[in-house]
Amino acid sequence: MMQIYLLSIVYLLVGSGFLLSDTYGGQFALLLTLRYAFRTSKAFRRALILGGFALTLALGFFPMEPGPALLGDLVPMANILVLTLWYLFRALRHSDEKENLEEQSVLEATGLYFEKNKRNFGFVTCIVALLHFFVPVSVLL
Repeated sequence: MMQIYLLSIVYLLVGSGFLLSDTYGGQFALLLTLRYAFRTSKAFRRALILGGFALTLALGFFPMEPGPALLGDLVPMANILVLTLWYLFRALRHSDEKENLEEQSVLEATGLYFEKNKRNFGFVTCIVALLHFFVPVSVLL
């Protein structure tokens, strides 16, 4: 399934662009445009979240050819899942900004952790995407 492979790389690169938009948004206007589209378009947020869950399932059941038949692309799959959870956290936080809850759910705790380490997670996501593109046989390691 070459389409899943290419979609996962694009999803990871777009996700790293979102995460690095605060740091490098002044140098690359496309990053600010993506972030603005995410903040203003509800359909775009839903497409990213649903696409992330679909890609996570697809990478779990249909990995690249040289890898194992099940969970062959474990690292990109885990990264896409965490990135999708971050998107979900941001979407829920955007819609419920005025509510203050005393207890934090697992999603909120995960989202707050990645908000603090957004730049590092962006670099890790970019590295995973580049390694997944340049060295797809590394799933065997």
